[in-house]
Amino acid sequence: MARLVDLTHGFYDGMPSYPADWFPKFVSERSMTPETDPYGTKRTFSYLHVFPHNGTHMEYRLHFYPGAEGIDEVPLDTLIGRACVADLSDKGELEPVTGEDLERTLRPVWQRGDRLLVRTDYLRHNWGRPDYWDRPPYLTPSAAEWAIENGASLFGLDCLTERPGDAESPVHHALLAAGIPLLEYVTNMHELTRPVVQLFALPTKVAGAEAAPARVIALEETDD
Repeated sequence: MARLVDLTHGFYDGMPSYPADWFPKFVSERSMTPETDPYGTKRTFSYLHVFPHNGTHMEYRLHFYPGAEGIDEVPLDTLIGRACVADLSDKGELEPVTGEDLERTLRPVWQRGDRLLVRTDYLRHNWGRPDYWDRPPYLTPSAAEWAIENGASLFGLDCLTERPGDAESPVHHALLAAGIPLLEYVTNMHELTRPVVQLFALPTKVAGAEAAPARVIALEETDD
């Protein structure tokens, strides 16, 4: 038997967003309601103002490398397959996630080509706090190096990719240069009971975009 776990942090009106003037908020509008349907068939149409980096999303090389491949060019076999979960839920505020952490938690189950998921539970416990982006656990360059050296095909996480305030973005640069998509704002990994799952991470296909919202689902074997 198997069960499905939704790892998607969805979009909704009024959701928090990174506190910067250049970071748009998600907004949904009704472009047609049952009352305004000109044919009287009571249809609903919605207009979504989507900035993908607000919710669960996947980023690809164009995000940091002008002229490189966009989100619509992520290889399909990257998006579905075996994933290993690094349970680092004991990480505290502003505590780094290192290559040593990944080696310790993943080595017993890791296979080259696996997708890598880092679980800290930070998003689950802290989403909505005004200082959310100021104090999370974060990836270090050594975590990116571990993923590259060990053949990770995708890197997902529920904390921040970069140390807060680090405008150099070394982790983004390293992973995306290696062709490893980033899957940010993953959630609900506390519901997983096994370190290895089948992952389905499907970004919306948008030509020429660096990122897109993604629906992320884990398929986990059970003992039943």
